[in-house]
Amino acid sequence: MTSVAVVGAGIIGLSTAANLQRMGLATTVFDALPPGNCTSYGNAGMVSVAAAMPMAMPGMLRNVPRWLRDPEGPLFINPRYLPAALPWLLRWVRAGAAGQVKRSSQGLWQLHRHALDEYRRLLGAAHFSSLIQTIGQIHVWDSPTPSASERIGAAIREELGIPAEILSPARLREMVPELTHDISRALYLPQNGNTINPLRLTETIAGIFAEAGGSIVHEKAARIVPEGSRYRLLTNRGDHCFDKLVVAAGAWSLELLGPLGLGFPLETERGYHVQIASANIQVPYPVLHKGRGFGACAMETGLRIAGTVEIAGLHNPPEPRRAEALIKNARRLLPRLEVGEYKMWMGYRPSTPDTLPVLGASARHPGVYIACGHGHTGVTAGAVSGRLVAELVAGVQPFIDPAPYRLERFS
Repeated sequence: MTSVAVVGAGIIGLSTAANLQRMGLATTVFDALPPGNCTSYGNAGMVSVAAAMPMAMPGMLRNVPRWLRDPEGPLFINPRYLPAALPWLLRWVRAGAAGQVKRSSQGLWQLHRHALDEYRRLLGAAHFSSLIQTIGQIHVWDSPTPSASERIGAAIREELGIPAEILSPARLREMVPELTHDISRALYLPQNGNTINPLRLTETIAGIFAEAGGSIVHEKAARIVPEGSRYRLLTNRGDHCFDKLVVAAGAWSLELLGPLGLGFPLETERGYHVQIASANIQVPYPVLHKGRGFGACAMETGLRIAGTVEIAGLHNPPEPRRAEALIKNARRLLPRLEVGEYKMWMGYRPSTPDTLPVLGASARHPGVYIACGHGHTGVTAGAVSGRLVAELVAGVQPFIDPAPYRLERFS
């Protein structure tokens, strides 16, 4: 039986491992932390089937100075980290060219359109219904006039056949009565969903994997050593040999891939959340404020306010002002919200300049597979990416075209 190691017990790694184990490959997951206790823990919980717009869009560069001047804006770049981030940022700017935007949007749509179906398949009906809601999402803007990027986004949705309903002020108040009256525009995306607990979602997938015979080893992967046609994984507690190996270590993936010559532009978009355990208001639909880059989503653990982008790498400490900005923005969006006691969290989104993840094997090391770089949509693409990578590892016909996600596009 083919043996496979998966490095990373987040939603991407565990979805891959569960699919591999079901396909008859002896699979072991390695992670120093318990399942789902890193970036998969604190995200906004959105399963955004309709997310087909890349982060880099034409005309977006002109917004960056305004965002950086605004202490409560959607983007912050740590000045000390700017020299290290600059090459990635320049690639991000180039990825906003019209031709690349079209390629990225097609790749995102192919990956995301299957999200809910693949979670149903992976979780089973009972787990799916207890973890994922399929009630859609509401996107709102303060500005009465769509930006150039928004107009392009609307054209992408129309071209791909993604349904979206423009909400009148009255309809918006009916759906979410607590929203501020300062909102100028609102859009309802009925295909989208959300999980009511991202951690429990990942833990459930870990349980499915274990029930199928998979193993989870709580060791930190340190190095991958090719040995003939096999690979040795060195950890903080020993070494293990496998036929194939999947690196799904999120923002830390290059620490393992770089020494193998498998580097690619991966940067950390740090995101924050504020969790209010006993919110005094109800938010019946997930709401994303697209102009300010954050969202509000009711979870079984409380009301989660999540978002922002901070370019500051893996080693700088969290910036409490980013959480404070989330609270201020949430109070503007939901005027009656009483914050009271809350918990702050910061996580590391692993992001590529073109918004597409890297999925599949490399030409240099055919037995090493990559599954990372999902940026803002790891929860959305978790089950889909897990199935795709597992099929590539197993050597069966993949259910979607893997070409948009190949490492070699960065050559």
